[in-house]
Amino acid sequence: MKALIEKRARLMAELDGCLDETRSLSKEELDAMNVKVQEVKELDAQIEQAKEIRNLKNTKETKVEETSMELREMLLEGKEVEVRDMTKSNVKGEKVQNGALVTDRAKELGLKDFARIEKFNGNSIVPVQKSKMGKLVKASELAEIAKKDVLVEQVDLRPEKHALLTVVSEELMNDASYDVEGLIKEEGNQAIDETIEGMIADTLNKATEVVTVTPKAEGVIALEDVTNLYFGLNAKYRKNAIFVVNDTHLKALAGLVGTDGHPILVRDLVNGMQFKLMGRPVVLCEDITDMMFTDLEKAVVAGVGTNAQVKRSDDAFFTTAGIAFRTTIALDVKACITQAIAKIA
Repeated sequence: MKALIEKRARLMAELDGCLDETRSLSKEELDAMNVKVQEVKELDAQIEQAKEIRNLKNTKETKVEETSMELREMLLEGKEVEVRDMTKSNVKGEKVQNGALVTDRAKELGLKDFARIEKFNGNSIVPVQKSKMGKLVKASELAEIAKKDVLVEQVDLRPEKHALLTVVSEELMNDASYDVEGLIKEEGNQAIDETIEGMIADTLNKATEVVTVTPKAEGVIALEDVTNLYFGLNAKYRKNAIFVVNDTHLKALAGLVGTDGHPILVRDLVNGMQFKLMGRPVVLCEDITDMMFTDLEKAVVAGVGTNAQVKRSDDAFFTTAGIAFRTTIALDVKACITQAIAKIA
């Protein structure tokens, strides 16, 4: 806007100079004056529009600040509040402790990023269909369509409560510049991600009727074992499958080379520092007991509450001058198609 105002002032000064002339102005000079007058009118319109945009922006910022202050006051008064959008997927930025946003942070994807996620709304049970209906059949004109019996099984996701305790000192609570709500949401997001990761791993470990591959030697992962694990899974599950390993498995895979003499485990620097094995992503999870190859989207389903409830308590940490905030959210993980899981065991 500053540049527009300066340009308008310059044009007005030139026009004033022309009006002070005592001699008669030529047609060319009059045309030039008319052009400058038209430019001034256009600049006036642009300046007015810029003022409206600035006023609108200031109004939005004021509303956001008022909403944030209202949430803070409710937390300070000990009221139970609802924090929306508590869960997140693999985001492009992450807020760190000093409040700065780290954009495009390179990170390895976890189990949650490949799993099927359903949202809980309230305390109702969510029925989920295990499998799809299958392929279509060819239907000719005036011909009877062949009947296909399909048993549609379902699993019930139950909103079981999980809680997290965040303790903040009284000094920080009394500091108006400290973002208490941001801290609770940030820690809540991290805790939810880690909890879901552990629940998915536990479900995979306990799954029955999975494809089992016997290793060539006990306690050792050989190249032949990896090949058998890959082709042990049905082809329709392989195209979207991932390898799930713990740190011991990853170390063993790092020392294996293929028939061409190159390592079979490579870094995919394009897609977030992810390891790849036989063209498929490798996910590291310490809670996994056996090395697996699975289409996680079909193998398990996770239920996650859309919103979290936050409640304040001054009693628990009274002697240490701390204030506790309890964050509660509904979570559940169930196995679906266990044939989409193959493991070395």
